[in-house]
Amino acid sequence: MILPCRIHQVGNRKRVESLSLAVVFAALLTLQSAKTQAQEMAGPALEEAGIGWLPAVPIQITAGVDTGYDDNVTLSQSAKSSWFARENVVLTYSRPGDRTVFSLLGVGRFTQNFDVTGQNEKSGNVTMTLSHNFSTRLSFYASIYAAYQNEPNFQSNVGPENVRANFFDTRDIFSLTYFWSSRLSSITSFTFERIKYDQSSIGDFQNRIDNTLSEQLVFNLTGRTRLVGEYRYEKITYDTAPLNSTTHFLLGGINHNLTEHLIVHVRAGESFRSLQDTGDSALPYFEGSVDYTRSNHSLNWVTSYGFESPTAAGATTTKTLRTGLNLTYGLTSRLSSVAGFYYHHDENQGGTGTGIPGTQDAWDLNLGLRYTLNKHFTLHLDYNHTTQESTGGISGYSRNRYYAGVTYTY
Repeated sequence: MILPCRIHQVGNRKRVESLSLAVVFAALLTLQSAKTQAQEMAGPALEEAGIGWLPAVPIQITAGVDTGYDDNVTLSQSAKSSWFARENVVLTYSRPGDRTVFSLLGVGRFTQNFDVTGQNEKSGNVTMTLSHNFSTRLSFYASIYAAYQNEPNFQSNVGPENVRANFFDTRDIFSLTYFWSSRLSSITSFTFERIKYDQSSIGDFQNRIDNTLSEQLVFNLTGRTRLVGEYRYEKITYDTAPLNSTTHFLLGGINHNLTEHLIVHVRAGESFRSLQDTGDSALPYFEGSVDYTRSNHSLNWVTSYGFESPTAAGATTTKTLRTGLNLTYGLTSRLSSVAGFYYHHDENQGGTGTGIPGTQDAWDLNLGLRYTLNKHFTLHLDYNHTTQESTGGISGYSRNRYYAGVTYTY
């Protein structure tokens, strides 16, 4: 396994709630920072932490305000457009150490759509990582991610992408690594995922628990190349839908540092799925990633192909090709660009009737510019486009969002 985020108010209450985080943001601007202390971060999501007025605690807080235009708030063919305002608060915490490293990232967000009622959003997510070295041979790693939102998730197999509905998603990884010798090590891991929608019309066929056990053997062929053999056992249990399944994976792969800046991870093999009331099936499985990091730019590319949980009502089996690319590039010392692209192709099978969806494509594109005014203020300009094709009984849609804003870090 490759170990790698709404409530409508009326009247004066609506205006007060939409300004709540903005008031907090304005108040925070009055705080005086004496001296900022840079801290080394423990995880890829956190780069530095620390604030001058609380030097003993490695905490960084960022508050931001955005405004923009959304041409399809309701994600439907009969699109409804709206101007919107959004407030954000981001908290990062990191505690590096010789044996134990801990990091935390929390994000809170409120979005108000002015021209469409009943489509406001309150969302938040938390990411926590912990690593501990018991000895020179044995180490422990944990990663916990939890999110509550109503916007669809194009980056992973969470749920349908043609509706805005409140849902909770958590994905937690726990692993033990043991070095048997200087060349041979084993990694035992357990992954837990829970998906739960508030709306029963969606939750009846999406709410589920996914448990995965994995055992890897890693052989250091050279200082830059590691060979990997892996077995996975995955069990998916639905709250109500008759789609319970177990899947066995037999995989082989390689972790290779092409250069000091470029790292490639590849896993490939066969997967065998046993589906409740439907029988057994087999499918080739593949996953891979490419990571490239330099001083002023970085790239991450992830691709996978295999069985996924169906997100289309009526489907019993889904075979998915999924890929995602993230790129950051420093144009000058103050100006940087960001880009992200996610695409997946689904082959839905099973069920009865003419409305059962067949193949379906969806993609999500993000482009943005960041301009740093000083160590506290950053301006940004962003564009987002999403498209989901229609198939069977599922209607497609297209959506564009344009927005700009400012963030303050202290």
